[in-house]
Amino acid sequence: MHVQTLMMEGAPAVQLQGPAGDTVTVLLRGAQVISWVDATGVERLYRSPLSPLDGPQPVRGGVPVIFPQFSGRGPMVRHGFARTSLWEWLPADAAGAEPPLVFRMQHAAHETPLWPHDCACTLTVALVPAGLRMTLAVHNTGSSPLSFHAALHTYLEVGDVARSTLTGVLPQGEVLSLAEPIDHLFESVPGPFALRSPASALDLVHEGFTDAVVWNPGPQAVIADLPAGGYARFLCVEAASVGVPVQLAPGAHWQGSQCLVTTA
Repeated sequence: MHVQTLMMEGAPAVQLQGPAGDTVTVLLRGAQVISWVDATGVERLYRSPLSPLDGPQPVRGGVPVIFPQFSGRGPMVRHGFARTSLWEWLPADAAGAEPPLVFRMQHAAHETPLWPHDCACTLTVALVPAGLRMTLAVHNTGSSPLSFHAALHTYLEVGDVARSTLTGVLPQGEVLSLAEPIDHLFESVPGPFALRSPASALDLVHEGFTDAVVWNPGPQAVIADLPAGGYARFLCVEAASVGVPVQLAPGAHWQGSQCLVTTA
């Protein structure tokens, strides 16, 4: 494994390269994975070319970290503050078989009056054989209970969403057609999920997260930082805990992970 720091379009980032030549690149802003190139040289994540990496708006694409609020389900800014906060990279011991990238964000109660809690979050990003694993952990460092939503808002490159299918989110192995726009929270779905598209064949496995969110805006949506026709290139399949917020007692820990595995 090889790690290097770099500037991506004016934004500081860290890149990990695996022994097979696969790479993952993570911004310090939001600890956002913005690229995962597999061992065959194929980019597996979508990122809009109209979305600047250096802010001030959140980056559209890759894997934004959603915490502590999902969408508008609360009083805070949409999708919470984690995806626009500056995270700290914690250089790890590279002696292990799969040394990861580890990022940390510490939040003090006074920083966000609408969410007055002390906590520490870490995101661990690891290249695994034929795959990418991301683990979000939350530690309640305060003296009172806290409640939160969490999600890994993963934009997957599909080539043509209308010719893509997803299994695992519907009961009894039914196939979810993606020919129409979709924005749906699937609660209590253990997975795994199988995404098949012209651009990729991926299996998605999550642990700790209870739900999945599937999103594509469709051709009629007007999104300023998405090019015309860009909707067709991606599907968001998010490992999430949204339906029932996570409750953490003082001193308690929680973690959830999502693993993306290439099958072709």
